[in-house]
Amino acid sequence: MSWLEALPPYALVGILMILPGALLSVALGLRGLARWACAIPLSVAGFGASAVVFGLAGVPWNPLTVSGAFVLVALVLWLALLPARRRMVGPWAGAVPLRQRITSTTMGLWCAAALGIGIVVQRLHLIIQVPDAYSQTYDANFHYNAVRYIHDTGHASSLTLGGLGVGDPTFYPAAWHDTAAFVTQMSQLPVVLTANAMTMLVCGVAWVLGCLYFTTRLLGSRPAVAVAAGLMASSFPTFPYLLSFYGNLYPNAMSIAFLPAWLGLLADALNLSREPYLRSRTALWVAILAVTGAMGLAHPSTVVVGLALLWIMLLTAWWRTVRHTNPWWLKVLGAVGLVAWLAILQQIWFAARASQTASSWKPHATEPQALGEALATVHPSAPHLPWALVIVVLVGAGSLLRHTSRWVVGAWAFLVWLYVLVASSRNAHLRYDWAGVWYNDDHRILALIPVVAVPMATAGAVAVLHWVVSRARHTASRAARSPRASDGVRTAAARTAPVLRSRTAAVVGGMLAVVVGWQLLQTRPMTDIVEYGKSQYAGSGDYPYALVSPEERALLEELPEYVPEDAVVFGNPLTGTSQAYAVSGTQVLIPHNGLPTDHESSVIIHHLDELTTDPEVCPALEKHHVRYVLDFGTRQVNPYAYFDPKGYDQLTPQNGFELVAQTGPEAKLYKITGCD
Repeated sequence: MSWLEALPPYALVGILMILPGALLSVALGLRGLARWACAIPLSVAGFGASAVVFGLAGVPWNPLTVSGAFVLVALVLWLALLPARRRMVGPWAGAVPLRQRITSTTMGLWCAAALGIGIVVQRLHLIIQVPDAYSQTYDANFHYNAVRYIHDTGHASSLTLGGLGVGDPTFYPAAWHDTAAFVTQMSQLPVVLTANAMTMLVCGVAWVLGCLYFTTRLLGSRPAVAVAAGLMASSFPTFPYLLSFYGNLYPNAMSIAFLPAWLGLLADALNLSREPYLRSRTALWVAILAVTGAMGLAHPSTVVVGLALLWIMLLTAWWRTVRHTNPWWLKVLGAVGLVAWLAILQQIWFAARASQTASSWKPHATEPQALGEALATVHPSAPHLPWALVIVVLVGAGSLLRHTSRWVVGAWAFLVWLYVLVASSRNAHLRYDWAGVWYNDDHRILALIPVVAVPMATAGAVAVLHWVVSRARHTASRAARSPRASDGVRTAAARTAPVLRSRTAAVVGGMLAVVVGWQLLQTRPMTDIVEYGKSQYAGSGDYPYALVSPEERALLEELPEYVPEDAVVFGNPLTGTSQAYAVSGTQVLIPHNGLPTDHESSVIIHHLDELTTDPEVCPALEKHHVRYVLDFGTRQVNPYAYFDPKGYDQLTPQNGFELVAQTGPEAKLYKITGCD
């Protein structure tokens, strides 16, 4: 499929992801950039929350019930907030003529959104390569199959998704899977195509708009700030690019993409914004709670680190109250609350850690090397550093230290320290205490740094631009008055000085600054991350495809022609055989390698090709309705994962197996005949 052919399906996915949240944002009375920055997070919040509530209530989760829930909640919110809207006075409460809405600020935001989204989508296009490209990663097994499982069963709750119907129902954050399942049910698009389209929307649209909203809350909505924020949101290698393919961590990427919008809403709620929030505070807190739910039901680790950043924001708000003439008891109460928040946060932090067995990532760098990676936000094996990006971030840090939003520098320093710790410390207990929330995986922590580095880099870029413009104006003014200059130079300088202060010069200079910024920021390090990402979609190494090759995919698509609906297929999930369920709906014995198995499944795994001699095999096959075997060779998507292939390496007619289909040297389907 070409990208031109994929445009209508991708547009349909965009409508289905944006429209429900836009309905809720209108009901909440959100306006302007806040409305669109929160549209996708509010949609995801609705999908994830409705899945949990319907699961507890025994209500089927499907497009009809979910759509009804969105309409009902929007109506309730609109009616509940009606009194607050009636109390609002001023131009923000009523309709503003269109001509008055199109200001330089509005145009700057539109240009910034188009710039940022355009760059991110173009880079993701280069990474994914084709619209329906398979993610050749270990976690793709679970994510693709989970979407199909929700689509088929209607069991979408995060409280039960972990078992995928073959293990005990366990908690697994399902907001990403719920969203993908809703989209596939409404559009009838393949799971893989839906996942790629959602990556474009989450990492492109939601991330860029969230960064724009957060940055303009802190630095103001001037066109220079907005356009710089759009460029910076698309210029950090680790996010949104690294987590668009690493893992593949679809849910984690979604939760991080929502974090800037959440911080922007909190900045408004805590009066930390550059511009006052003039609409309903109640609606603002409802939006904050909803986006918190979206992040938590996508991946709870982002909420955990978000609570740490919130403590820094609360500390800043408390310090501002201390500096003003508030009652002493209010200051003391705030201090006690901050200390209590730290104690509560510690308990949440420790409780959210994964098991020590699962937290298996090891340190890889020295402290100076880890610090360099954190400053540049490049993955550990990146061969080049984006020096221009490092410079604007550090300049922005210096600029913000003299700004009312200096708390952002503290938040950035905390995340940088956290990454240096997990990437370099040899103290296993210390690393687990601080990074167990992320399985000790430094990639996930590194992806958090751009959330607060984007406004810092924006401040740095604006400071550099202001210095260049000031120097140009000062030089022209001095030349116009200099007695040493010739008459021609003074005349030219006198004519140039007012031009440099004109709106035309601002527009032309802004466009030139964007081009220069593009050339400095979108350099070899960005090419490195694109090449790394391409290897995770097309494969790399001795085998061109790590999970599913074109020949294997062709066989998966043909399975309904050979396998009855009530039959189950067995195969090594690490070789991609479990994707039979995601691609064609054919039931598989093991949808993901990490899922537990019972005794009979273990017998099948270890002794399948002994069915003519081992009396336990045929009863085990009968119990699980396993009648076919997919053999995709011995290549595994994760060399560190384990699946014993010895139990089915002799699939011969003498051992009771009949080859019924083959689309490549390592893409074979066998029918089990030895138990007939």
